[in-house]
Amino acid sequence: MSTARDLLALVLLLGATVLGALWLPATWIDDNVVDEDGFLAITVPLAEDPEFQRLLSDSAVQEILGGDRLPDWLQERLTPLAEEQAEKLTDTDVYGTLWGASMAELHHALFTPGASELDVDLAPAIDRILTPVEERLPIDIPRPEDATVTLATVPDVPLLTALSAVTPWAHWAGPAALVLLVLALILGAHRRTLLVLAGLGGILAGAAVWWLGTRIGTVVPDAVDQAVFLGPIVREFESRFQTAMAPQGIILLGAGALVTAAGVVLMGLHRR
Repeated sequence: MSTARDLLALVLLLGATVLGALWLPATWIDDNVVDEDGFLAITVPLAEDPEFQRLLSDSAVQEILGGDRLPDWLQERLTPLAEEQAEKLTDTDVYGTLWGASMAELHHALFTPGASELDVDLAPAIDRILTPVEERLPIDIPRPEDATVTLATVPDVPLLTALSAVTPWAHWAGPAALVLLVLALILGAHRRTLLVLAGLGGILAGAAVWWLGTRIGTVVPDAVDQAVFLGPIVREFESRFQTAMAPQGIILLGAGALVTAAGVVLMGLHRR
């Protein structure tokens, strides 16, 4: 009978170890990647990156000057004026609104099956650039009929789609692991030994969290974190994930070591 109880307790400890290893990473992903507000809290400040600023402002200028809407003499006169105003675009609310809308669209694209294009309507930016230019030129400058441009192609990431279905339950993984641990200690016949095993499980869970935090760059496919436009954004998430997970993994590992030591001490006292 005691063997069956210990076997059941071992199964519960194994479940607690798995849930403990998944709890912190899955919770972080749910709060900062799957949840749109958390995603935007990380990506919206990236609007200050000069590379992203140039991408949007240069795209707006290209839309203004592209095509055959403007005669050559007007393009020649307009080019330096448009470029001058484009440099000021990033200090306006228009740029912030465009970037926020682009990041919301990116979040949607990441969780949509299949590859998709990240499109943004530059009409507000073009108006913001041309309005002061028209004050200096004696003519109205025609706007593009369609000012939508593709910033990047977002690759298909099936893992994210799968995670979005699972991570909402991540916040319960920690309490569930604790419940399984308590049940294992209650049901098991050799509680001191089980306490040592529980501590070893905590060490394994902590090591797994630490490893994932420090190696997240190798886990994310190159097609994602090396992609044009998307790559720098993904690498920002990787950096934040590492910053959050590495120390938490060490804390969990340390807690497991303490529980293991406590179990060993109790086993020694029992034998005396």
